[in-house]
Amino acid sequence: MDISAAMLDVAVEREVEGDVMQGDLGQGVPYRPGSFDGAISISALQWLCNADQKDHNPPKRLFKFFSTLYASLSRGSRAVFQFYPENSAQVELITQQSMRAGFTGGLVVDYPNSARAKK
Repeated sequence: MDISAAMLDVAVEREVEGDVMQGDLGQGVPYRPGSFDGAISISALQWLCNADQKDHNPPKRLFKFFSTLYASLSRGSRAVFQFYPENSAQVELITQQSMRAGFTGGLVVDYPNSARAKK
């Protein structure tokens, strides 16, 4: 799932396995409850922290994403999120909204002493 039609076109050209779908994660994921045994998100969450449009509210968009994803996971499922925060406030915002939606777990920081490579 990606908001960018151009990125999805690249995926199709490269013949990736699985289905591709265009959508805005900030509007939630449109899957039935219990559809997945796990989820992986790479380099997507930090974009939900931005208010790119007048009607974008980062806390609400993050909560919508996390709550709909949480609902689409079967009981006992796991999710892994890799993201590149601009600052500690983004880390806190993402953590708060994920926990509010029902996720539990922890945070692992790669390269914690690096201003550029922290993820």
